[in-house]
This record gives sequence, structure tokens and C-alpha cells, in this order.
Amino acid sequence: MIEVAHCVICNGAIAKVKRALVAPFLAARIWNRKPFCVELVRCKGCGFLFYNPRPDDEELQRLYSDYRKDEYLRMRHASEPWYTAQFNEDLASTASYEMRRAKVRSILEAHLGERRIRRILDHGGDRGDLVAGLLEGAEPFVYDISGVQAAAGVTPTTDPAGCAADLILNSNVLEHVGFPRLLVGEILKAAPKGGLVYLEVPSEAPLEVSRMVRRIAQIAVMSAAHPGLARHILRPASLYMMHEHINYYTEESLASLLRLSGARVIGAGVYASSGRYGKSDMAWCLGAKN
Repeated sequence: MIEVAHCVICNGAIAKVKRALVAPFLAARIWNRKPFCVELVRCKGCGFLFYNPRPDDEELQRLYSDYRKDEYLRMRHASEPWYTAQFNEDLASTASYEMRRAKVRSILEAHLGERRIRRILDHGGDRGDLVAGLLEGAEPFVYDISGVQAAAGVTPTTDPAGCAADLILNSNVLEHVGFPRLLVGEILKAAPKGGLVYLEVPSEAPLEVSRMVRRIAQIAVMSAAHPGLARHILRPASLYMMHEHINYYTEESLASLLRLSGARVIGAGVYASSGRYGKSDMAWCLGAKN
């Protein structure tokens, strides 16, 4: 892990907000140890919330290798009884992607104007389901280090710049990475001058009362199902537990990330999303490479 002294987006001063516990599943899968504490910090400049210290690339690789496959599911279910095979499957269901495509399509169409998108690249998009049929007439590509087979009609690529995409999309990725500016820099490097980049992340508020209530319920379930975990997780730090989402963005911090990485921000906002397991908000930002 890498401890940082400044914001990983804007390099601003950071302040400790809460002591937080690393989730049992995360501690076991990455570090092969019992849950331990980190700090939840906030940037005084852009308002970005994140856990400190940061996992490095090798540690994240251990987490996301064979992501959501059998071993991942077994390890996660071992401490989180609610994370079942059905729950895992529903996260990437056809209905889920159809809803997400409709939301993203409406945002893009509202901001594209007369610009024609001939090629669109899903950067870090697993199979590329999100860009399959996203925009009429746009040829979809996907770049993902997992090596998973691309969705029907989507062309996989190992060279993000080589497909010469007019629009590069990155969705539900930046909340997982230790150093988001490095990733956005790679995305912009693959874009032509003036090319469009669309970023999208969950808009979550880790200090909200509703989140605390849900976390208390989860702690109770984990403790009842696995009494051996109780002495590790029955503590105040569990209310701010670090799980796979190690970053919490707002519309403003996401826009700062794109702008400081080298793009002109065209639009940003938050939209409401709903699914089988409840409602959530997504923050998005669209920009053009300088």
C-alpha cells in the first residue's frame, strides 16, 4: 500500500475524516490477513473522498484477477452471505446494461450536437456490453486487461489508440483504482486531439445515515453468520468500511479529475439509476482532449 500526503486528483491538502476498517473479504483476498484499519480522508480543495493508504497495482491485480469468477465468489460469500451467485449474475444482467445504455445515450445525444461518432471505445469495459449498440452507426470497441471474450458485435483491442475512437468511455472503473489521474491520463493519451472522453462513476455518500444503517445491518449479518469475525468487525471503524469502492466522487471532483488530466469539460452531472437491488446515483463527466 502507498500512503499519500496530498489529494490524488488535485494534489490539494487532505484531512482525516474517519477511521475505517478494511472489509474482511478485501483483507483476505488482497493481503491474506484479518481486517485492519485505514483512514478515510477528504481533499480540502476538490472535495474528493478516498481511503489512505492506497492499494498499488499489484494489490489491485490480486483483487480483480478472474473478477467475479468462481474463486472470487467463493471468497466473498465466505464473509458476506448476501453475495450469492444470483446476486453476482444480476450485476451484469441484460436488463442492467439496457438501462445503463439508455441513460448514457441520452446524455451523449444531449451534448454531441452535430458531431458524428464513428468509433467508440469502452476503456476497461470487461466485455464491452455498455457500448454494444450505444450510438447508432458507431462501431464499438473494448479494451480490457482481463482477456475476457468481447460481447457480440464488439471488437476487442489491445491498443486503445490504434482503434482511433472518436469517443472513449470509462464507466464504473475509477471508483476502484488507487491513482485515478494515471488512468485518465492513459485514456486521454489514446484519444485524438479534440476527441471525446466520457467518465462515469457511482455517486456515493459514505457518511449518510442511510448508508450507516445498511452497514450496521451488514455487520450484524456477518457477525451472526461468522462469529469468528465479530471481534474484528464490531467496532466504530466498520461503519466506514473500505470495500471495492475506494474512492467517492462528486460531480465536481470528477470534473476536476478530467480537467486536470488534460481535457476541456463539456458537461457534468448526476443521474438516478434503479435496479433489482435498489436505487443509486451515477456521476458523469464529458470532455474533449485539449
